[in-house]
Amino acid sequence: MKSGEPGRIPLRRSGRSDRRYRFEPWAREHGCETAESRYRSAERSAERRKPAPAMTQIPWTNSSAGASERPHAVERGASPRRRAGRWLCAACCAGGVLEAGACAHREDVRGSTADITDVQFIGVKRFKERELLRYLHMGETSRLPWKDRYEFLEANLPVDAERIEAVYKAHGYYDARVVSMTPRRRHRRWGRRDAVTIQVVVQEGEPTPVRRVRLEFPAGPPSGPPNRKVSEPALRRQIELRENRTFEVPALNRSVDSLRQTLQAAGYAHAEVAESATVVPGVGADVLFVVRPGPFFKIGKIRFEGLGGVPERYVRNEVDYAPGKPYSPQLVRKVEAAVYALEVFDTVTVETRDRPPGAGVLDLTVKVRPTRPQSIKLGAGFGLDPVRWEQRASLLYTHRNLGANLTRFDLDARAGYAELPSLFNPREHGPVAKLELSFRQKGLIEKRTTATLTPAFELGIWEGYQFYSPTLRTGLSRFFSRFVEAELTYNFRFVDFFNVSPTLSAQNTILGLDFRDPYFLSYIEPSLRIYLTDSILRPKNGAVLGVVYDFFGLGGSFTAHRVRPSLRLYWTPHRRLTFAARIELGWIFPFGPRGGAPLDLRFYLGGADTVRGWGLRRLSPQVFPPGCTPGGPDCRSIPVGGNTMILGNIEARVQLTDMLTAVAFLDVGDVRAGRNEFRFDRLSYSAGPGARLSTPIGTFRLDFGVRLNDSEYALGQQRWAVHFGLGEAF
Repeated sequence: MKSGEPGRIPLRRSGRSDRRYRFEPWAREHGCETAESRYRSAERSAERRKPAPAMTQIPWTNSSAGASERPHAVERGASPRRRAGRWLCAACCAGGVLEAGACAHREDVRGSTADITDVQFIGVKRFKERELLRYLHMGETSRLPWKDRYEFLEANLPVDAERIEAVYKAHGYYDARVVSMTPRRRHRRWGRRDAVTIQVVVQEGEPTPVRRVRLEFPAGPPSGPPNRKVSEPALRRQIELRENRTFEVPALNRSVDSLRQTLQAAGYAHAEVAESATVVPGVGADVLFVVRPGPFFKIGKIRFEGLGGVPERYVRNEVDYAPGKPYSPQLVRKVEAAVYALEVFDTVTVETRDRPPGAGVLDLTVKVRPTRPQSIKLGAGFGLDPVRWEQRASLLYTHRNLGANLTRFDLDARAGYAELPSLFNPREHGPVAKLELSFRQKGLIEKRTTATLTPAFELGIWEGYQFYSPTLRTGLSRFFSRFVEAELTYNFRFVDFFNVSPTLSAQNTILGLDFRDPYFLSYIEPSLRIYLTDSILRPKNGAVLGVVYDFFGLGGSFTAHRVRPSLRLYWTPHRRLTFAARIELGWIFPFGPRGGAPLDLRFYLGGADTVRGWGLRRLSPQVFPPGCTPGGPDCRSIPVGGNTMILGNIEARVQLTDMLTAVAFLDVGDVRAGRNEFRFDRLSYSAGPGARLSTPIGTFRLDFGVRLNDSEYALGQQRWAVHFGLGEAF
């Protein structure tokens, strides 16, 4: 017995595309035309159709009295003999001009003048109201304009009554019946549509329990290598139905799928599971699962079709782990994802092919279609922060197969203008630009290792100075298993400051020898990240551990150790609710005669990605002009960064719709100038709400942060800040 058997209503709520199908069986039963014929007849009779006579709607209450009480419309002056069927068909024909049919709720249904605003279920204990409404035409119209509107049409009431009884039967309540469905109309003024409340009285009856559950193997148990996951006790645990519990068709179907998927994941590609149930309503149900595992398979050869100009050896390097492993749908999807991740194919499809019977091997054929190797993107944007406004234009050129060896080349060019603190109060302003060339190839040194080379040039402005800086970054990265990623990079950096504030150039500031103009730096940066999450890009559950170490000691103006460990946690107790947390620490330990750290590589907090409620880089040690009174109206400090940092974030993310997510956050952090100087009694706290909008081009982020306490860094700064960003903060 399944929910999808002929004559049964499928246990799912139909979308707009099949609303016409949902009504047609009832329409045919009452002699009305179906949707296809209504479309044709409506066009043929459009010119000769006369206005329909006025009709009077007769309220109706569904009961067990019979079909004579079904909804109908009465035409004044019409013949009583043809009244009911004639005008019911007329209503169907009028609604047939619409795409979804007259009896489906939609934005504009002809003949409907009221909306369903409330549905009251009486006697319903097995289901929650929202669960039951998922299967019905009726629903509760929201006050929000972008939500679905549910028009009231009396012709849907008997259909929904049948659906309610079918849902109950599918969940083991075979004696359940709908006693009555009573609509109550409330008239509203000012041209607003009437509101209808529907009261549904249900008599559930007693559920039918499961008496016995059997698991049979007509061809014998799984014959492959020993595997506890496909032993009979393990397979029984995949069955949701339990003896003396209510028999439910959805649980029966899920058990079949779970048994089949468990066997296929263990290498039994052709596993079959058949179910049957003998049900005596009110007494009990005997359930039988017949399992035929079939032969055990391993992955054999992998062939590629349609590679075009993409070298096969680089593609094969991505999937060479698969041959010889037991077959599983998960492994096939992993092969497909690995090939698609090369970013040089529009489509990737993996097909399986059996070898002669008895071989126990499945070959894979990977069919691909190459994408265009080159692309250009142009754009314009702006950045808003309490202490910085920026307008910019950008160009991104990408070549995904440079040199026909899967070398990826990206040219990222940006140019614009920045004002500090704002466009309307530009105390400091100047041009900003960045040109970055990036070369990346996997397999240059070793087939699992990715090599990168990134020269760049930047022209920028920060509070207290402007600068230009050519840089070079080159490195190697590799994943060791699915969880561990290691990276080692070499960095060269030259920075020349200009238009420097006298406050920074003064020799008696707390910066001391750390402010050197110009400076160059040569250093290495090893890093390690451990992904214990369900997804690397969009984690929902798990933890990410990381540490980044910089050694400023390979020549240059500074020598120091910089260490930044971090931990990120994710937990999703409900599909629409995710909790996320992050803690990050930072130390800078100068050493030697040139000990220190550059001004722009020290630790700063504040802004959209760290402690919200603070302006960008404003949560850090600061210097003031000589003779300036901190906190005064004309006394503006300059942040100079620190050598010790602590940062913590907690977020609750609630998904409201497919595109919109609401966020509540609490941020805490502090930066100190001393070495290993943590002042937990002076931490800065901020909190506030936020929103995330998911679009095809990315996730847009909006946060409103409010400082919860004051510190010595808060003098002269506003207590709140609005932040815009892309993607999640962490």
